[in-house]
Amino acid sequence: MDILNAAQSQWNEIKEIYLEAFPKAERKPFFAVRHSVKKGKAQLLTAVEDGSLQGFVMVIPYGSMVMVDYLAVSGKIRSHGTGSKILREICRRFSDKRIVLLIERPDDSAENKEQRIARRKFYLKNGFTSSSIYITGHSGNMEILNYGGTVSPQEYMDLQQYALGKLMFRMSGIRLAA
Repeated sequence: MDILNAAQSQWNEIKEIYLEAFPKAERKPFFAVRHSVKKGKAQLLTAVEDGSLQGFVMVIPYGSMVMVDYLAVSGKIRSHGTGSKILREICRRFSDKRIVLLIERPDDSAENKEQRIARRKFYLKNGFTSSSIYITGHSGNMEILNYGGTVSPQEYMDLQQYALGKLMFRMSGIRLAA
């Protein structure tokens, strides 16, 4: 499997996987994703095997941190190690930085309770740890996981504001939760 910068010809397939993998509340408008990549704020890497797009990861480097904004694997091949391979590559490429990502907070009453548990287990199995920092906003209640060192609540909020831009950050309603 090769993990490479996204090619222009892959954007339609990337969008299909993006729409399939993330609940609407967790998705930025797709044009905003493309804009972040085009402007160089974000990097979009694709996992390709035998000419077929398997998945992608969008990362946002900021100072001594990198945020994994989106990691998705095609539903056709999930649970075959592709996500772990992508994560290992991100951890290798950014070995000098602290890597952070958001996951839905476990919730016994959530419709996707099992999916949340499986997702958290996946990241912990791949070396991520809980930061014990939780946020809330329009996309729900989220937990911050980290790799390669912890981030402070303020560092994380600064990273989110950079990633979203000041206006979108204010509109997102993101705030630290108990």
